[in-house]
Amino acid sequence: MINFSIVDIVSSWFDEDLLQIFGLDPWYLLFGLVFLLMTGMMWVVKAVVEWMTVKNWITLLSYINCILIGFLILQTVDHSFSATQSSVLPVYYWSVSLLAISAYGLLLVMVRSIRTMARLIRKKSKKAA
Repeated sequence: MINFSIVDIVSSWFDEDLLQIFGLDPWYLLFGLVFLLMTGMMWVVKAVVEWMTVKNWITLLSYINCILIGFLILQTVDHSFSATQSSVLPVYYWSVSLLAISAYGLLLVMVRSIRTMARLIRKKSKKAA
């Protein structure tokens, strides 16, 4: 298992002696960077959501929100199993979960496309008649 520790990566960018002079811990630095990330994401995502709302893409917005909530639930399950040493999730937990999320999105796109095509064909046949 590969361990990606964000705090170690971020703290390696800065000299620890310099951080100690100013009385800073790497956790403060991480908090500031994540805070700036959220600020930037909010600025960008808000504009995209407003544009999607104007274009009436409510299905896509709903799917994206469901993906985020699904990841939250899957992470909670993963962490609860990681906390207890006696029970371990199967190796394929994340791959199968992500495949199911992607398959649902693909099915959603296909059903919506078929529905739109059927509606267009009906309109054309009514105009021809």
